[in-house]
Amino acid sequence: MQVSVALARSLCQAVFADKLGCPSQVAEVAVEALVEANLRGIDSHGIQVLPYYLQKWSAGQLVADAELEVVHESPATVLFDAHHGVGHYVSHCVMESAISRASDLGIAAAVVRNSTHNGALSNYTIQAARRGMIGIAGTACAPHVAPYGGTAGLHGTNPISYALPRGASDPFVFDCSTGHSAAKMKAHAEREGILPADRLIDAQGRPTTDPGDLKKGWILPVAGHIGYGLGLLVDGLTCALAGSPIGRQLPLAHDTSGPYYGSFFALAISPEAFSGFAAFTGQINELSSQIESHQPQDPDHPVRWPGQRGWEVRQRRLHQGIPVADPQWETLIDELNAYGVAVDRPGLPANGD
Repeated sequence: MQVSVALARSLCQAVFADKLGCPSQVAEVAVEALVEANLRGIDSHGIQVLPYYLQKWSAGQLVADAELEVVHESPATVLFDAHHGVGHYVSHCVMESAISRASDLGIAAAVVRNSTHNGALSNYTIQAARRGMIGIAGTACAPHVAPYGGTAGLHGTNPISYALPRGASDPFVFDCSTGHSAAKMKAHAEREGILPADRLIDAQGRPTTDPGDLKKGWILPVAGHIGYGLGLLVDGLTCALAGSPIGRQLPLAHDTSGPYYGSFFALAISPEAFSGFAAFTGQINELSSQIESHQPQDPDHPVRWPGQRGWEVRQRRLHQGIPVADPQWETLIDELNAYGVAVDRPGLPANGD
């Protein structure tokens, strides 16, 4: 089915505002983060994961009304403690702090500890780019990824993202998980009956394509040592700078017996402090022109700049709606109902318009 943007927002509102009781500013940021992920084609971080946040809230790992605390700051840096607040809002505020400081100083960084899952990481680097800044971000998560050559999980999929402003045009945006995506592996298994090769090892550390190993096995880093090295960089920028648990000190995703221990890093760089904003965006737009005019190996697959496909998908979905397979939609509604979120079978919240 095609889910309208209005319906997607109403479902998110029913969860974050009505069920969790988030303050209005927190719910607003979380709702837009999930809907924007769906609009840009990052469906693994859109409305389909609403039950996950309900689960973490029910287990006490997510505090809907937590207040962000400044632990330490300097003119160009700040460390926050999120006290297990809603990760989307926390990360938005952390990036906003870096942007504000960079507007005065040219470059600034912020990091937070004790946060929670914050959705699509590129949401926060785009936030910087829309304000005329280069945005760079990373986030650390549960240790389901084995180190290069290893046999068990060491750290999270640890995504890293950047966005480059282009003035009035949509920014370049790159968002890469340093470990293979479990959601993509699951989708592949549903289509093909097996996992793709070289993505997962089983509980004993052996290569596997058995979908049954997704729950007990370990994810492999993207591109071997490259993903491993970048994943460790993210650990350094997040956990280590935040003075937070790192590597196997973090709980696995299914462990709800203690804190989530999420951490997030944001860096904002003002082009105005270097060659100037106009000069910078002029060169980035020149680069995008060179990319778009580049001769492709396959005429049916043009060379694209980072994020171009996502912006095209966004324009299409704004008008056509967000595609969700009927079985996935039914499962989503069932799970929301199970958590006490009143949703009619057609999809609209029972008290919605």
